[in-house]
Amino acid sequence: MSNSALNATKHGCCAVDARLLPGESEKEYRNVERIWNESCQPKSDYQKKLVTECVNADWLLQRATRVFLDVEARLHAKSANPLDWTEEDRRTLLLFQRYKTAHANTLHRCRKAWDDYRKQRFTELVQASQAEIYKQRVLTAQRKNEAPAKRPEPTWKEKLEEMRSQAIALGYTPPDMQPDPTKR
Repeated sequence: MSNSALNATKHGCCAVDARLLPGESEKEYRNVERIWNESCQPKSDYQKKLVTECVNADWLLQRATRVFLDVEARLHAKSANPLDWTEEDRRTLLLFQRYKTAHANTLHRCRKAWDDYRKQRFTELVQASQAEIYKQRVLTAQRKNEAPAKRPEPTWKEKLEEMRSQAIALGYTPPDMQPDPTKR
């Protein structure tokens, strides 16, 4: 077994999955998982898979950040002035910085995948809603086009009576309903 194969068990920054390492708290991992699930509220299996990937990426980023800060603190404890660090010290710090950056990029890709999925689902729902609205408008237009054929056009007396009723409803008093000023 090569030395690089043991990296995951030494610091966990090269881990592919987010298994807990000795010294890591399952309670903290469950808290990260709870936060993601409350935030995203996944319903389908695919959504749950995306959220699980985000949880794992977030956990691995937190791990890489802890290890990077630990390495940096050890180097500062060794020598407070970074100019006094050896080339090996600088390479080690840069290596763990790259691990941290790689996990940050992975988390960013997971978030983007989640956002893209939600945008796609939203677009599909909007398109389905617009199609339903269009369908209802077509049906309404068809009913309006069919309606005159089923009922006859009102006569001018019927139309006049309808207009009179509308005027009364609006508060106008027709001349034939006004009190006679000569009869007091």
